[in-house]
Amino acid sequence: MFRFFIKVSIISLCCNLSYANLGDIDDDDLEHPIVTEGKAALQQENWERAILLFEKALEDLSGSADVQNFLGYAYRKSGNLDKALEHYELALGINPNHKGALEYLGEAYITLGDLNNANVQLKHLKRICSPIPCEEAKELELAIKRATN
Repeated sequence: MFRFFIKVSIISLCCNLSYANLGDIDDDDLEHPIVTEGKAALQQENWERAILLFEKALEDLSGSADVQNFLGYAYRKSGNLDKALEHYELALGINPNHKGALEYLGEAYITLGDLNNANVQLKHLKRICSPIPCEEAKELELAIKRATN
């Protein structure tokens, strides 16, 4: 009976830990037609169109960390790091553990040459992605390593 309890406890713990690392994207936000168009613009690297679409999406989804993160990404890729940082911070204000925003904020800091703050974002990601490493932490760690070589 004790072994059964231990097995059930381990399985339960693993399931709960896995759930914590599934990501933080709100499916309702992603199904919004303007968000879908904005993501297509990102895929096409049409940063200006993506910015316009995500700004418009915020009219309906002002509390969406995902939309703020997408907007930060589009601004960063367009070269406007100040606006990118602003939107990553807004995303993290809504969801302090938004993995995408933490990764992209770290990458923005790398672009600015601020490896200390990039490492702060990496530490946060490693903390929330423990014990199962997440892709965002792996990507940011790789970007930091590339920046230091």
